[in-house]
Amino acid sequence: MADRFRFPPTPLRPEPDEIGGIGFTDPYQWLEEDSSATLAWEAAQNRFARDLLHTDPPWRLALDAARRFNASALSHRPPELHGRRWFMEHVPEDHGLPVLDVSDAPDVPVTPHAPVASASARRVLDLAVELAEPAPYGPATMQWQPSPDGQLLAYQVCGPGREPLFRVRDVDSGKILVDGLPETGACRVGWLPDGRRFFVVVIDRERLDRCRGVFQVDLTASGSAPAVCREDLPSEFPARGVSVSPEGRWALAHGPGRPSYVRDLAAPGAPWRPFLRDSRSVFRGALVGDEFIAVTDDGAPRGRVVALPLPGPATDPAGWRELVPPGDSILFSLTPVGPELVLAEHANGASRLRRISVQGAPLGEIPLPEPGMAWPGSGRDTGLVTPAGNGCTFAFSSLTRSPAAYRYDLATDAVVALTKPRVVIPDAVTRRGTARSADGTAIPYQIVSRAGVDLSVPQPLIISGYGALNIAWLPAYLFALPAAWVELGGVYVHAHLRGGGEFGTDWWRAARRDTKQRTFDDLHAVATDLIRHGHTTHSRLGVFGYSISALTAVVAVTQRPDLYRACVAALPVLDLLRCKRDPVTMADIMSVDFGDPDDPGDAAVLHRYSPYHQVRDDVDYPAVLLDCGSADRSCPAWHGRKMAARLQRATSAPHPVLLRTRQAGHTVETSPQDALLREAEHLAFMIRELGLNVA
Repeated sequence: MADRFRFPPTPLRPEPDEIGGIGFTDPYQWLEEDSSATLAWEAAQNRFARDLLHTDPPWRLALDAARRFNASALSHRPPELHGRRWFMEHVPEDHGLPVLDVSDAPDVPVTPHAPVASASARRVLDLAVELAEPAPYGPATMQWQPSPDGQLLAYQVCGPGREPLFRVRDVDSGKILVDGLPETGACRVGWLPDGRRFFVVVIDRERLDRCRGVFQVDLTASGSAPAVCREDLPSEFPARGVSVSPEGRWALAHGPGRPSYVRDLAAPGAPWRPFLRDSRSVFRGALVGDEFIAVTDDGAPRGRVVALPLPGPATDPAGWRELVPPGDSILFSLTPVGPELVLAEHANGASRLRRISVQGAPLGEIPLPEPGMAWPGSGRDTGLVTPAGNGCTFAFSSLTRSPAAYRYDLATDAVVALTKPRVVIPDAVTRRGTARSADGTAIPYQIVSRAGVDLSVPQPLIISGYGALNIAWLPAYLFALPAAWVELGGVYVHAHLRGGGEFGTDWWRAARRDTKQRTFDDLHAVATDLIRHGHTTHSRLGVFGYSISALTAVVAVTQRPDLYRACVAALPVLDLLRCKRDPVTMADIMSVDFGDPDDPGDAAVLHRYSPYHQVRDDVDYPAVLLDCGSADRSCPAWHGRKMAARLQRATSAPHPVLLRTRQAGHTVETSPQDALLREAEHLAFMIRELGLNVA
C-alpha cells in the first residue's frame, strides 16, 4: 500500500468463484451488495475522497471553473414545432428538474440561454410537480411526445424508487385523458396523423431489449374512457418504438438498429408482418410515401441511402432503390424536412448535414458553426435534426463551444441561433495527429489547446476516447472538463479509437468481442505518439472516461501503469466476469460488444482485460478517481467499489485512489449542484495530479 495515503480499511472476505471456466478468488465480492456494511464503507470512502478533492489550492479554482463551464445540454434542447405550437423543454436555473413550456407564438423566440422567455409561453409539464415532491431525492427523468397538431401531450415521468408513470394530457385544459397503462415500463409513443390515436410500446426496464407489450390507444370517443387495446404480436416481437407515416397508412415497429415489423393500417385487421426482422444490418430512416428511406450499412460499411418498398418484401435488395451510393463520409441517418431529406453524416470526425431530394439529388449543405456535433435534442430516433415546419431545429456544440439551439429554414437557406452558447473559447486551436496502433492501423486524434500553448514543451495533457458500441465519438461539449482544462492552459486530446462508429461499421467491428484489445492498443498508441512528439510526458499525462469510455480509461492504467499519471473514470463497468449478475448491463453493453461471461470463449477474452481481475500487487499505479452513481442500473456502483478496494491495497505508488459515489443514475444527477460538484472534483483531481500551473 502506498505510504502517502491511509485509505479507509477494507476487510478481505475471500470467495471462491468460477465463471465461464475461469476460476478465481474474489476478496471483495461482498462489496457488490448494498448491505449496511457496504454502505458504511462507501460513506467512509466518500469522506476520504471529499477531504482530498476539496482542498486548496486547486479546489476553489476548480469549483469556480466548473460554475463557468458547466453547461447542461438540456438547457439548449431545441424547441419542437407540433401543429402551430412550439414545445420547449429546459431546466430553470433555480429549479433543478426539467420543465416543458408551450407557446402559440408564430415563431420561436430567440433568447440568450434557453428558448422559453416568451409572453405567450405557458408551463404544461413540471417534473417536480408530477413527482409530487418538494425537492428531488434521486434521479428523475421525463420523456414527452406531443400529438401532430399539438393539442395533446403524451409523456412519462420516472422518479427514484418508482415505476414509470405514463399519461396523456390535454394541452389547453390540463385534463388527464390517459392515466397509466396495463403494463409499466419505459414507453415510446407513435402518434397517428389524426392526433387522437397512437401506438405505445412498453419496454421492460430491466431488459431494454424486451418488449412487454404494444398498445393502440384511441381517444376519439368524446366523453368516454379511452380505448386501450393490446396488439396481438409474435412472442419474439422486439419493438422499441412504433413510427407512423404522415398519411397514416403505414406503421413500423422498430427493434434495435432497424424496423423489424410493418403493418398496413389501411387494411382493417392486417397483422404485423416481418420487415427487416432477420437483417443484421443497420437501417436508420423514415417513412416517405410507400417507402422506408434509410441509411444502411448493408453492403456499405460507410453507409448508403436506400428506399425499401413497404407493400412488398424488404429482404430482397433487388427491390431496393439506391438514392445515395457509398462515399468517403460516414452516413448516419436521415430526416424528412419539408419536401426534402436532411442527411446526417460524419466527415473528418465531425457532423455534417446535407440536403438531398427524395430521389437522392444533392441540394446543398446546412452550415454549422465549426467542426463539432449536431443532435436533435428530442432523444427520439429521428436523425440529427427535428422537423419544424419548412425547416428543422437541432442542437450543436464542439469541445470548446457549449451547446446551443439552432433553426434552419429551407426557404431562406439560413441558420438562426435560437440560443447562445454559454461557453466559447475564442482562441482555442485544434490540431490533428495520427498514431500507429500495434497492428499498424492509423488512429486519428485531435489536439485542442489555447493558441499560446507551446506544444514543443511537455504539457499537462488529458486523453479521452470512447471506442465502443458503434457510437461515434464526435467532438462535442458533453462535460465541462475539456473546455475548462483548455481554458486554464491544459491540453486536451480527442482520440478516435476502433470500436466506435466514427468511421463506419468496419471501424466498429474491428474492435469488439475477441478483438476488443485493439481499442486499448489504439489508446496506448495515441498516448505514446503524444509523448514521442514532445507534447507531454508520462508524469503529465491523464486519461478521462465516462460510461464505456471509463472502462477504456481504467483498462489503460491497469495495462500500462507506466504510461499514464492520472485517471478519472465516471460510471464505469470494471468487473467483466461478475457483471452477468445485472441484466441491464448485459443487455445494454456486454451482449453488444463484449460477450457473455458464461461462455468459456468469451470469458477467457474478457478476463484478459477485465480491470478488476488484472490488478497486480505492488505496482506503481497512477492516481485514480472512480466516480459512481448509486442508482445507475447500466453501470452499477459496485464496480467502482470493488475496483477502489483492489487498487488501494495493490498500489505501491504514492498516488491517491479515490471513490466517489453519488445519488445519481447513469445520465441523471440528483440536482444541478451535484452535477457541478462532479465536474469540479474531476477538474481539481486532474489539476493536482498532472501539475497544471494555474497560478
